[in-house]
Amino acid sequence: MTDVKSRQVQLYLDAESKTEEARSKFEELAECTYGSKNLGSSGQVLEYMSCDCVEQWDSEQGINLACGEDSDCINRVTSVECINKHCASTCGKNCSNQRFQKKQYAPVTVFQTEKKGYGLRADKELSEGQFIYEYIGEVIDEKAFRQRMIEYDTKNFKHFYFMMLNKDSFIDATLKGSLARFVNHSCSPNAFVDKWVVGEKLRMGIFAKRSIAVGEEITFDYNVDRYGAQKQPCYCGEPNCIKFMGGKTQTDAAMLLPEGVSEALGVTTKMERAWVRENKHKLKTTNEDSGINEDFVNNIPMLSLLQPVEVSKVMGALMKNQDVLIASKLIERLFLTNDDNINLAIIRFHGYKTFSKLIEEYRTIDSELSQEILTKILKILGKWPKVTKNKISSSQIEDVIRKLKAASTNEEIQTLAQSLLDEWSTLLMAYRIPKYDGNEAYNHSPIYGRGTRSPEQPSMDGQNYNNSQKQESLEFGTYNDADGTPLPDGWQMAIDKDTGKPYYFHTEKRLSKWERPVSAIKPQLPKGPKFVSKEINGRGGREGSGTPRSKHHEEEELARREEDKLRKEKEMLYNEVLEKEKRLQELIQQSQKGTQAGMASSVKSLSSNSNGGIKNKQYKSLSHRTPSTESQWMALFAKYVPNLLRLYEAEIGRENMKKCAKDLVHQLAQKEVKRDAEKTPPSEFVDSKVKKIKESVKLFMEKYLVKYRKKHDKRKHESSENNQRKRVKTDD
Repeated sequence: MTDVKSRQVQLYLDAESKTEEARSKFEELAECTYGSKNLGSSGQVLEYMSCDCVEQWDSEQGINLACGEDSDCINRVTSVECINKHCASTCGKNCSNQRFQKKQYAPVTVFQTEKKGYGLRADKELSEGQFIYEYIGEVIDEKAFRQRMIEYDTKNFKHFYFMMLNKDSFIDATLKGSLARFVNHSCSPNAFVDKWVVGEKLRMGIFAKRSIAVGEEITFDYNVDRYGAQKQPCYCGEPNCIKFMGGKTQTDAAMLLPEGVSEALGVTTKMERAWVRENKHKLKTTNEDSGINEDFVNNIPMLSLLQPVEVSKVMGALMKNQDVLIASKLIERLFLTNDDNINLAIIRFHGYKTFSKLIEEYRTIDSELSQEILTKILKILGKWPKVTKNKISSSQIEDVIRKLKAASTNEEIQTLAQSLLDEWSTLLMAYRIPKYDGNEAYNHSPIYGRGTRSPEQPSMDGQNYNNSQKQESLEFGTYNDADGTPLPDGWQMAIDKDTGKPYYFHTEKRLSKWERPVSAIKPQLPKGPKFVSKEINGRGGREGSGTPRSKHHEEEELARREEDKLRKEKEMLYNEVLEKEKRLQELIQQSQKGTQAGMASSVKSLSSNSNGGIKNKQYKSLSHRTPSTESQWMALFAKYVPNLLRLYEAEIGRENMKKCAKDLVHQLAQKEVKRDAEKTPPSEFVDSKVKKIKESVKLFMEKYLVKYRKKHDKRKHESSENNQRKRVKTDD
């Protein structure tokens, strides 16, 4: 991060706030409005992007820290926000990757500039990459956009506020919008515009390009991100100022591509500027609909991906891209990549889902470039490492490729598509142990429950499995376990490249699992009593039946019979589990086209159907403690109270704020329990309840502040008196 103090920046700390005055000039919107429901679509209608993070709940702060700024969240790094109903089983609800949804805007103030009208300044120091504000307005189609451009030009509007959301959707913040509309242009900006996938919609935000000082004006480059009917003079005053902004064509702009696209293509600012210098004498062939300089893009040399960090940039750009030329260049980078580790990273960063979306988009476009893109996508899919069918099935890409094959007249595309479908049909679904959510079907199912593990077969979960040692000695499809122990007939073992852990599969039965399969116990012939040498006592008599030795023999015989009984029960249970695993395998495949609710009910019915009625304690699932009602209420209040107390943090400090939150949460939870001890807390509070919580917080803090200020003033007074005494002594 660049230190703000080392840069020569102009600060507007003394400029009068014009925020309320500026708000009177337009209608402020909390969310974008849409001319039709299809405008601004993110393409996530059928399949949503879910991350693989784990919930990290901080009870003191009352927030879920999962998917934070320093995390490796695959959604965050590809500019996709997590949605509660789709990511609840992984990162949990209300994770840290919901900045658009929670409106986590930076503190800003509108002020009056000398030549540019209103401007927006930062009220706190902003770090590089920080979300500043969402660009909100009326989302309109291309026809309405062109009509409004003419209309506003006719009315001599001085400023324009159009932003391209995707190829057929534009945000117009001229009459309705947010404070983000007051961000001015600069040829050397400190912020940039980025598009994020938030559920079914694509949304646009302004982010810090570098660290921004308190009082510094926030700016971005209109020539890259904004649309206007006429070119206008630029008053940014930067050394590299190009004198004009806006218009239908780009001039000698220092940036020829949007921020995220240039990084994804491996283009640096130095490369762009060099190209501009060399091509000043040439006419610019710019695509008016996308703002992309086609001459420049066509001359970019494409290289394969060499680092995992490049993968997130390319995949993020592909998800949001709406330009076919840019898409072809990004696909070419993926096509040139042959490193298996990089390709596995591409798969992890929503590779199959992204390609499924691209195929759907370009299969209906009859152009040479779109056919080339489809051909390369199919070839890329063909060379990706394949171990299991899970990601392929969840992305629903098989159905998309079947449609492509049926509709395409291109023989190469038909051949590649059929080859992929044939290859994928041989893959198995791998069962991943789901996160426990308190569901009884999960807890007592012999498939889900950990009680199905035999005591003799330790689980792979939790072991420190060493890839460098184990993977060298294990080949795909080995019939022995990692320690050399033979596996049951038909079972084989392989290493999952994603996790480095071994998994087991049965080709004939089309089963796969993480736990080592248990051998079916073959029926044994009945054993006769063990021979015990008979001692003759000194009188010539036989050994008495009541001697310790005969009792020991009886105990051994009883133990052997009990062991045989247990073995038979194990065999019956194993056969039951095997049959249920078969049925579960079918349910897993069916669930990709159905709902999770349907899956849960099917598993519940599966677990309740017991053929043999065997009830053995060692096969029952482990019990899970249910949190007390009070702790459940506390967890719920902890979602709201800390956030409501944040406005007092500046006065009382963070530690005092945390203590107040803890005390108030406990107090509110106790009240609920006293009111009705049997009542179960809801998942979320309704608006009326939230209003009551706000009132409780206000009353609590009013009382607390009276005591705090009195104590604080007393200390201040005592400190002042002490200082006065010291000065008197010094004078003496």
